[in-house]
Amino acid sequence: MIKIKKIFLCLIIAIAGSSLLSAQDLVSENSTPEKGFKISPYFNIGTQITLNLASKQTSAPSPVNFYIGGGAIIPLTEMITLEPHLDFWMMYYLFDGKDALPAEVEHRTATTLCFMLDVPVGFNFKSGNHTFTPGAGLGLFMRFAILSNGVKPDDYGITGTAKSDNEKIGEWFWSNMRFLYPEIFFSWDYKVSDFMRAGLTAKVYFPIGQLFSGNGMDGMIFNLTSRFVF
Repeated sequence: MIKIKKIFLCLIIAIAGSSLLSAQDLVSENSTPEKGFKISPYFNIGTQITLNLASKQTSAPSPVNFYIGGGAIIPLTEMITLEPHLDFWMMYYLFDGKDALPAEVEHRTATTLCFMLDVPVGFNFKSGNHTFTPGAGLGLFMRFAILSNGVKPDDYGITGTAKSDNEKIGEWFWSNMRFLYPEIFFSWDYKVSDFMRAGLTAKVYFPIGQLFSGNGMDGMIFNLTSRFVF
């Protein structure tokens, strides 16, 4: 099992790494920006599913959340773009004595502010007014736990109090590489006008920390986003 995990990790890192290295090589060959070089900001809204493989007797079903975000498309060459962006959403969590688990509203301890910061590399293929962009990158999943509304610090918690449970949840988020999420994505944009493109982006984030903690793909994130590029 450990060998399989190592092979999987190497594969994901290779996907992200090869994309970044390819971009670097091509940029060095084309160090002078083309005429008309433009950084295009974009805004996105969408839904995401966080895969939860824990027992539903103690945690919530895989949560579906609405999120918002934005970023920029930075051309490195005519074909390759760097697409840094930041997404935001909120989730409920509880602590079961070992792991932080997604929680339903009636069993929540912490309200978690979730920020996904990533800098993927895209490869653009254009056909008329359509642009198709597969790519890969590495995400930094930043989660900050605060006591949920209505939960008092001295309320009962599995570690003693709700306050100490909340602290354990925060520690869990940042331990064992649970904040590292390699990603693959595919975008489609349509040129609406000379000033705007609109389209969809699908992403999959892989939970490296969970994989190496023995929890498999628990915590994998699937995103489907509508985005508007200016």
